[in-house]
Amino acid sequence: MSTVLFLVLGILIGKFAIPPDLPSWLRGMSIDGDSSLTERLMKEINADNIEKNLKYFTQKAHIAGSSREEEELVNYIFNEWKSHLDSARIYPYSVLLSYPNASDPNYVAVQFENGTEVDVSAKVEKILSPDQEEDPTVVNPFNAYSLPGTVMGDPVYVNYGTIEDFTYMKRNLSIDLNGTIAIARYGKIFRADKVKHAAEFGCVGMVLYSDPADYAVDREVRVYPDDWWLPGTGVQRGTVLPRDGDPLTPYYPSIEHPACLGCTTALSTVLSKVLTVANKESAFYQKESNSHSVSAIPVTPIGYDDAIKYLRKISGPEANSTWQGGLNVTYRLGPGFIPPYSNSKLKLHVRTYNERRTTHNVIGYIRGEHEPDRYVVLGNHRDAWVFGAVDPSSASAAVMELSRAFGELLKDGWRPRRSIVFCSWGAEEHGLIGSTEWVEELVKILGTRAVAYLNVDIAVEGNTSLTASATPNLYKLLHESAKKVENPNPDEIANGRKTVFDTWLANDPSDIGELGSGSDYATFLQIGGIPSTDMSYTYSKRYKISSYPMYHSAYETFDLVSRLMDRGFKYHQAVARLLGVMAMTLAEKVILDLDCTQYANKLERMVKDIQTHYGPLFEKHGISMDGVVKALQEFKEAARNLHGRTETVELTNPLEVRRLNDQLMDLERAFIDPLGIFGRPWYRHVIFAPSLHDAYGSSSFPGLTDALFDIENDPDQARRWEQVKKEVSVITFIIHSAASTMKGVNDIGGL
Repeated sequence: MSTVLFLVLGILIGKFAIPPDLPSWLRGMSIDGDSSLTERLMKEINADNIEKNLKYFTQKAHIAGSSREEEELVNYIFNEWKSHLDSARIYPYSVLLSYPNASDPNYVAVQFENGTEVDVSAKVEKILSPDQEEDPTVVNPFNAYSLPGTVMGDPVYVNYGTIEDFTYMKRNLSIDLNGTIAIARYGKIFRADKVKHAAEFGCVGMVLYSDPADYAVDREVRVYPDDWWLPGTGVQRGTVLPRDGDPLTPYYPSIEHPACLGCTTALSTVLSKVLTVANKESAFYQKESNSHSVSAIPVTPIGYDDAIKYLRKISGPEANSTWQGGLNVTYRLGPGFIPPYSNSKLKLHVRTYNERRTTHNVIGYIRGEHEPDRYVVLGNHRDAWVFGAVDPSSASAAVMELSRAFGELLKDGWRPRRSIVFCSWGAEEHGLIGSTEWVEELVKILGTRAVAYLNVDIAVEGNTSLTASATPNLYKLLHESAKKVENPNPDEIANGRKTVFDTWLANDPSDIGELGSGSDYATFLQIGGIPSTDMSYTYSKRYKISSYPMYHSAYETFDLVSRLMDRGFKYHQAVARLLGVMAMTLAEKVILDLDCTQYANKLERMVKDIQTHYGPLFEKHGISMDGVVKALQEFKEAARNLHGRTETVELTNPLEVRRLNDQLMDLERAFIDPLGIFGRPWYRHVIFAPSLHDAYGSSSFPGLTDALFDIENDPDQARRWEQVKKEVSVITFIIHSAASTMKGVNDIGGL
C-alpha cells in the first residue's frame, strides 16, 4: 500500500514540480501572448479573399428560412470550417418566422369615401443595378411579425415615434391619437418600440418610412446607384418583434425534443399569462406587457417617394422645426387630410404571415491545448432581408477569412491555449433568434466556460473610423488591439495616423458605447453574463444620419460595397484583423485580458450621474445613495487588489493562474439577477440592459431608469418611489456582491 502511495506521490511531484525553466503549458509563449503569432495572423488575412467571400454571400437574397440561407450557405460554411478548423457542427431550431404575402402585397393608399384608392404605395422596390435583377427570392418590403389586417384612419405624423414624441403630442398639443394611423420616420430608436408606442397611444396602424434627412442627406446631388445615399424608392425592412428569440418558446430553446414538441404552444401560452401578470404588477411604469408574439397593430414600411404623397396632404398644426424632415413639404401633425381629401382616410393593407421553419447555426471549433474548456467565442449572423452586402455579409465575409487565417496557423502546428469558437447565426434579423436559442440551450456550459463573446454584425458601414460598444472589462483590449492594426486609409497614414487606433483617437475612442440589443451579443450578456463587444468601421459623425443609408433595402448589394464603400476591401481587412487580434489575445495570454478596474471607473461615472441628476429629488423622498457609494468603494478596492494579484501571481502554478482567471471572467456573471429586471424579466443584467423605450439603446442601471421614467406624472407617487427605493437596494447589493467575486480567498468572511 505504501509503495503504491509513494508511486502516486512521485508521479504527482514529477508532474507539478516547478522546474528551473517554464513548464510545458507556458513554453512557446510569453506572458503577454506571442506577438509574432499576431503578426502572422494579420498578415494572413487577405483583402481579396474577403471580396470574393462577399461576392459569394450576396449572389442571391437569403432571408432566414429560405433554401439559399438554410441549405446553401449553411452547408458552405459548415464545409469550410470542417476544412480549416478542428471541427464544425450545425444546430437546427424550429422557430416562428415571418414573411410578406407575395400574392397579396402590403400597401398604403388614400381612400375616398366611395372606396376609390389613390396614391397607392409601391409594392416592390425599383431595380436600379444589375446585381438586383432576376432574383425571385427577393421579398417585398415588410415588417416581420406585423399584425395582419386592413385598417383605415386619419393620418398623424409622429416624428420618430419615440415615447417623448407621442407624449408631446398628447400632453402638450392635446391631439387625440385614438383610431389614427401614425406615420413615423425610421431612426433614433428600435422600430418595434415605435409600433409599441403607437399602440399604447391608441393608433390602429403605423406606416414607417426613411426620411431623406436621415438617409439621403445629399439626395439633391446624387443617390444610388450614383452615390451611397438612399433613393426614394428604397424601403427599409425589419422586425417589429418586441423581444429576442423564438416567440413560441420564451426562456427555453426551440430544440427538437419530444418533451418540447408537444408542449411548445402550451408553454408559450402559460408563459405569456405569467408575463402578463408580472407586468400588471409593474403597470405603473409599463402599460404594455410585451408578451405578444406579433405587434399589437398592423405596420408596413414605404419609401420616401411614397411618404411625400401622404405627408403633403396631412392637415393640422405645423410641426416644430426639430420635427421637420428632408422632404420638400411642410410637415404637419394631423389628424386628417387637407381639402379636397378632408373626408378621405389613410388605408393600411397588411398581409404579413407567420409560420414555423427551421433555422440553423453553424459552429466551428479550434480546440485549446491547455484550457480547452475555456471558450473565446466570436460570431456574426448570416441571414439578410435581401442581399445584405453590409448587414451582415460584410462581417460574414471578414469572419470567413479570419477563420481561414486561423486554419493556416493550425496547419503550421500552432494551437491556442484556450479554445476558439466561430459562430454563424441564423434568423438574427427576425429577432436574434439563432443566437438566443443557442445560448438558451447551452447556457449552463457557456455561463461557466465562455471567456468573452466578440460580435461583428457589420464589418463596414462606412470608411471613416472604428466604432465599438463593449462591456467595460473589454475597453482596454479594444484599444490595445486597435493599436496593432494597420490603418486602412492611406490619407490617414500620410497624416501620421498609422493605426486604426490613431484614427479612432482622432474621432474620440473614449466613446465606446454601451450594449443594448439589436445584435447577437444581447443574449450572451443578458442571459449568460458573458463579457461582450461589437465593432464596425463607420461613417463620419458629421453626417447626422440614423444609419448607413441603404440599411435593409434591396439596394444593399455587392455593387454598393465594392464600388462606393470599400474599394479594395482594406476596411474589411482591418476589422477582420482587429477581431483576430482580440480573439488571439484572449485565447493565448496566460492571464486573461479582462480589466475590472475599467468596470470600477464606469460604475463610478454612472453613480455620479445619478447623484447629479436625481440627488435632490432622492433626498426629498428619503432615498439615500450612501449604500451604493459604500459598495462602489468596496468594488474599486477589490478591483485594484485583483489586478495587483495578476502582477504577482506565480505563473508556474496552474491552479493559481486558473483561480485568478476565473475571477476575472466571472465578474460579469455577478451582475446577473436571476429574477431579471423588474417588469422585464427576460433582461437580467443589472448594470446594462436595453432601454425600456428603445431596445437598440442601452440603459445604465436599467431597473432604476425604468422606475424613474416619467415618475413626476404618475398619480401613484408613493408606489413609484417605493419601487425606486427597491431598485437602489438592488444596485447596492449587486455591486457589493460583484466586489466579493474579486476578493482573495482569505478576504471573504474568513473562508
